[in-house]
Amino acid sequence: MRTPWLALLALALLPSWAAPARAEHFPPLTAAGGMVAADSEIASTAGAQVLAEGGDAVDAAVTVALVLGVVQPFASGIGGGGFAVVHRANGEAFALDFREQAPAGASADMYLDAQGDVIANASRRGPRAAGVPGELAGLWALHAAHGTLPWRRVVAPALALARDGFPMHPLLYRRVSKGAKALAASVVLARTFLDAAGAPRPPGSVIRRPDLARTLSAVAEQGASALYTGPIGAALAAAMQADGGLITAADLKAYALKRRPLVRAVWRGYEVLAMPPPSSGGAVILQVLKVLAPTDLAALGHNSSAYLHVLTESLKHAFADRARVMGDPDFTPVPLDALLSDDAVARVRGAFDPKRTRPHGDYGQPFTLPDDSGTTHLSVVDRQGNAVALTSTVNTSFGSHYVAGDTGILLNNEMDDFVAKPGVPNAFGLVGRAANAIAPGKRPLSSMSPTIVLKDGAPVLVVGASGGPTIITGTLQVLLNVLVFGMDVRAAVEAPRIHHQWTPDVLLMDRGIPADVHTALTARGHALKTWDRFTAVQAISRTADGTLAGASDPTKLGQPAGVR
Repeated sequence: MRTPWLALLALALLPSWAAPARAEHFPPLTAAGGMVAADSEIASTAGAQVLAEGGDAVDAAVTVALVLGVVQPFASGIGGGGFAVVHRANGEAFALDFREQAPAGASADMYLDAQGDVIANASRRGPRAAGVPGELAGLWALHAAHGTLPWRRVVAPALALARDGFPMHPLLYRRVSKGAKALAASVVLARTFLDAAGAPRPPGSVIRRPDLARTLSAVAEQGASALYTGPIGAALAAAMQADGGLITAADLKAYALKRRPLVRAVWRGYEVLAMPPPSSGGAVILQVLKVLAPTDLAALGHNSSAYLHVLTESLKHAFADRARVMGDPDFTPVPLDALLSDDAVARVRGAFDPKRTRPHGDYGQPFTLPDDSGTTHLSVVDRQGNAVALTSTVNTSFGSHYVAGDTGILLNNEMDDFVAKPGVPNAFGLVGRAANAIAPGKRPLSSMSPTIVLKDGAPVLVVGASGGPTIITGTLQVLLNVLVFGMDVRAAVEAPRIHHQWTPDVLLMDRGIPADVHTALTARGHALKTWDRFTAVQAISRTADGTLAGASDPTKLGQPAGVR
């Protein structure tokens, strides 16, 4: 059985290429007519072109998401799902949940053996690891509500790249290299990304995905119905049945989007719009912000030991609450009001000791309830001030490694985000309880944290990240870097960060944090581990003169693109 420590240590021991590149390779980008920040230059450029043609921020977001699913299939695609936080220039704001959900044939013990132990990798590989995908339904709905360009136009760049090919980007090459053995087990993935000898195709070589191109052609003509009630869905369901998977045509037809009330709060004169459950990110971020609100963080100093200590203590409480009570609100009550109440915030503040961290069991609140790094983020702001923060995922790299028949759709392994057994960690070392147990039609808890911050009713920061549970801490720290420490968005994204998720009880530190800070944190009782950054933040800020500034985290070699 995989322990929490080993799961997180696997992230900490990522190869050195995952570390941030040198800053001069990623110059700051400003523009007045719109901005896109994604972890692929190809995708950002495609989105900026849509904005240049008069497209809405939603049009650009749909294009970018579809392109990312083609050129970076290790992170996202129409075989996955996600969340979007949207703010319209007219003041309308909403959260759209297009998260994957468990098939009707799923059950709470489906990944346990006869002894009740978790079967290794059963929730991570193969057709039974996949939840019903929601991404295409979400993109279609966003476009139907707010798109201004024709649907065919916003699909066209992804279709062309899948059909005509795209260069093997260095990041894709590295992900393929790292997972070559697993990819070789799939005929389709091996044919696409490996040569005849089973080695990764070299950087710069042309990658084509003809099966996916045929699917995207049908999607361009028929919209989301091609997958959920049409021939693509029928082919996917037939492949699932043949290969022992659970997703049926009925599951696809029954998939429903959820437009959910935002988690929102006024903080230091800003209004923060964040994603509600089944995202845990919004509640964790807002709880930490509220706990830290009266503290003069700027006076403590950016990445000082005093600042990182209070930040870590706040995170440990919030992640403990996450593990104990969060899940799909359609299946289990999630006490957001209690998590974010003044009493809860006061309780956390009262537990702070400026000189020491506390025993592991002291974190979180005593709730009583009834029984019950394959990700990408994109941020878009258009000329009119419409904003989209959208995070998409297939869960871990290349998802389930299962491509459904000849559809070209690489399916997620999102079932691993459920609790296979209470107290047993998932691939990211996160633990949970019955609130996040598997049930038919249920959506697993997520760390995805698309966030928009308003000042005087207009977006001043659009931000989110990829990277498992580090999504939450990465998004939060970039927000603090911009709004508290006054950094420009590029400096805010590139600054070293920390991560703590309560379990395991280890404080992960990006390289670049000074040695004396390590020493002071160790003296406070924190167990430290230095690692190469795992998360990648994509952010857009609005400067004092109204100019948009975009930044893509060097971790994933992305670049923003703007419109004059």
